[in-house]
Amino acid sequence: MKYKYLFVPFFVFINILSFGQGAGDFVSFKKSEHTILIQGTKGILKITVFNSGIFKVQTLAAQSSPSLDSSYSVVLKPSYLLGNVEETKTSLLVKTDQCTLEINKFPLTVALKFDTTTKIKEITGATQTPDSVTFAFNINPKDVFHGAGSRPFGPDLNRKAFDFYNTYENAYYDQATGLSQSFNVPFIVASHQYGLLFDSDLPGSMRMYVGAIDSTKLTVQVASQGKWAYYLINGADNDEILENYTLLTGRQPLPPRWALGYIQSKFGYKNESEATVAASTLQKQGFPLDALVLDLYWYGDETVMGNLDWYAKNWPNPTEMMKNLASKGVKTILITDPYITTKSSNYNFAANASLFAQKPGSNLLYTQTIWNGTVATLDIFKPAAQAWLWGNYKRLTSQGVAGWWTDKIEPDYDPKDAIYTLGPALQVHNLYPLFWSKNLYDNFRKDFPARRLFNLTRSGWAGSQRYGIIPWSGDVARYWAGLRLQIPIMLQSGMSGIGYMHSDTGGFATMSDKTEKDEELDLRWFQFSTFTPVLRSHGQRSNVEPFNLTEPFYSIVKKYLGIRYQLLPYLYSLAWKNSTTGRPICMPMDYFTADKAMGNVNDQYFFGENLLVAPVLLHGMPSRKVALPAGKWFDFWTNQVVSGNVFPKLTVDHIPVYAKAGGFVPISTSTTTKSTDYYSSDSLTVKFYQDISVPASTFTMFHDDGADPNTLQNGNYELIDFKGHISTDSIIITTTRSKDYPQSLAKRVMLYEIENITSNPVSVLLNGKSLPLVFLPNDFGNEIAYFDLVTKQLKIRYNWDCKTPATLTIVRDGLSVITGIDPSTAENTLTVFPNPSLGGKPVSVKTIIPQTGNYELEIYNVKGRKIRREALGKQAKGKILNLTIEVPDVRGSYILKLKNDQGFYHSKAFVIE
Repeated sequence: MKYKYLFVPFFVFINILSFGQGAGDFVSFKKSEHTILIQGTKGILKITVFNSGIFKVQTLAAQSSPSLDSSYSVVLKPSYLLGNVEETKTSLLVKTDQCTLEINKFPLTVALKFDTTTKIKEITGATQTPDSVTFAFNINPKDVFHGAGSRPFGPDLNRKAFDFYNTYENAYYDQATGLSQSFNVPFIVASHQYGLLFDSDLPGSMRMYVGAIDSTKLTVQVASQGKWAYYLINGADNDEILENYTLLTGRQPLPPRWALGYIQSKFGYKNESEATVAASTLQKQGFPLDALVLDLYWYGDETVMGNLDWYAKNWPNPTEMMKNLASKGVKTILITDPYITTKSSNYNFAANASLFAQKPGSNLLYTQTIWNGTVATLDIFKPAAQAWLWGNYKRLTSQGVAGWWTDKIEPDYDPKDAIYTLGPALQVHNLYPLFWSKNLYDNFRKDFPARRLFNLTRSGWAGSQRYGIIPWSGDVARYWAGLRLQIPIMLQSGMSGIGYMHSDTGGFATMSDKTEKDEELDLRWFQFSTFTPVLRSHGQRSNVEPFNLTEPFYSIVKKYLGIRYQLLPYLYSLAWKNSTTGRPICMPMDYFTADKAMGNVNDQYFFGENLLVAPVLLHGMPSRKVALPAGKWFDFWTNQVVSGNVFPKLTVDHIPVYAKAGGFVPISTSTTTKSTDYYSSDSLTVKFYQDISVPASTFTMFHDDGADPNTLQNGNYELIDFKGHISTDSIIITTTRSKDYPQSLAKRVMLYEIENITSNPVSVLLNGKSLPLVFLPNDFGNEIAYFDLVTKQLKIRYNWDCKTPATLTIVRDGLSVITGIDPSTAENTLTVFPNPSLGGKPVSVKTIIPQTGNYELEIYNVKGRKIRREALGKQAKGKILNLTIEVPDVRGSYILKLKNDQGFYHSKAFVIE
């Protein structure tokens, strides 16, 4: 939410005049179970080994100095049992099966190494004063750096400087505003080498220079009075680094599945009628809808912010309203804020109970006048404030509220001299959203143990993901420039452990120089959002809902909503992957390979490993460059095989989306157009983009009830593994349920669409049983293989007993895969000579009658239109027929079909030149 006001990004410049640099030179060391204490001439260097790839480093002034032994961001406990520490004249070496931590003695500094390669090395130890701390490292200037929260620039952070102090900017659209953002996470990832996390109990205000002053140096300066540590996180690739990072700081719980459907928001629905009419109109017109978001008008208006009850005049029957919406699959989400105005009905109670931040040096509450009146800020660090706030959340959730929108919890107005229970605002500001999300998550888990939390929020810190946040990128201006910033914001957040970053689809703020209606921008933003973790329209404009669009935009947006719901099996599996490994849902282009050029691509991204999305980001764009990673890729819309840099022509219907060779993409074919409440995985289309260049590939599909918060802990889910094995003479696809649970489906209807079958199949087998192979779409049915001669796509449908693995085997001529020359099919049953033949000339047809019956021969074009029929009468089984038939004077690919009156048939493709 979102009002036009100015906020000057804050950073305290640190004068690096300190009383010491690091722990000095080595004197002695002592090893315990997980920790090494190294005595230096100026202090203590404390190393804690959490596992074979995570190391915590602290510099203490003396052994009696308090260390950072507990953390608000870190939840992992050390488990690695230290073995021998090797000591040389110049260093101590801590070797694990992953890497080596080298502690140089003179002076005491730390380096992370793999074999003989130094990944990162301290220049000096931490430099600390009572009010500041500085870290300095040598880095590889060729590395690409990602992460650090919701940065609108990049995605490579190398050669950049940026602040870590959660702020808010209304109507942003320029990269220059990216020095401070609402999601600051003091964690970065370097080119498949390592992760680096900074942590403190009083994080203050931080600035990081990543090669910005010296290309070989990373420097961090912090205004802080707290205890500090940093963590070195080793990894052989990004997956391993993020798996360790999210093990350290906590993983994102699975969201409710409905969070992946369509969410309609607006600033704002002012009464019950407006809200219910919007929802019913969407559904009546065939737009799927999973949730409706209510902005501040649900409790009155901005002047009574802090009211946490319905404004009865405009919302006379909220419980009944939410019940009726829920019966149609639509959840209700309410906004809440950290401010309580003096006009709020809750102000006097909260003030008397001392629930607000206070003025320094007194017990007086801290009030300030902002855009909506005089307000005080809840002290979220105070247990009494937490309990009062949760009491209201609980009451409203019991009424039927399904999700929460926790807005402004940077907080956006947070005077630096305000005093909270935990400390001064300057010191604890960045922890505010972490505590707010924790309070909501912990209490929701306790009081609503059968439900997953939905918490749409604008701000966070390291570790926020473990509290189930659904973050959005703030109040972006409704410009094309604002749209372009959403890709780096989303990617940097994902690389910071924040996996569900998304944007106000269509843009929030309509600026004075911008007309309210811009349907091209709406469409392109919507197409982009279809392939992001969360799809939610929102804005100040009156016509936010997609039913306000005119043609062709109306129909295309509806089409993309359908695609979104069809992709639920794929997207929900990406959510499971994020919750179990920390892999982001959307990833930068160098995520899987350390490629510096790809690491700096800021206008496209991976949507899961198997899809690449390149949105249209400019008005009237006729074409755009798409940089495809090495290997073959398939146009998601046409299945055309491409590679390298491509320049697809842009149409209003499509944005460029590509599927990776070897990739599986499961799609729901029984999804309704109402909401995810009606979602089922009982009928799946599995697209397999096979290619000989990828001999083995796999994808695991996750499925559960979409609501149980304990799914991953109690094992109430199923996993379906799709595996492909490709050789020159065969394609073998296995479908196996590797894990089930009591509510698992017994059967599913499976439709495989296998692309890029460059030579006609010789035979198709399902679990060793030969399937009829047909070349006409009208002949396609269950346990029949249909090969499209034009698109080279093979379709196979069958009923799958999920308890038993299913194996599809496509036999083909190996030489033809290499040469591109198709072999003849069904040679012993039906042959055509010559093939190719000449239009208007007779051809010879030879066949062996497979079973007694009345037969006829038919010729079809590839569109399925019959162009010739010849009755053959009754024929006996085993009889050899040698026929001469007249071929029409046409050109192209055709299908000769031999069939009898009992439904048996064989087909033969041939070409007429």
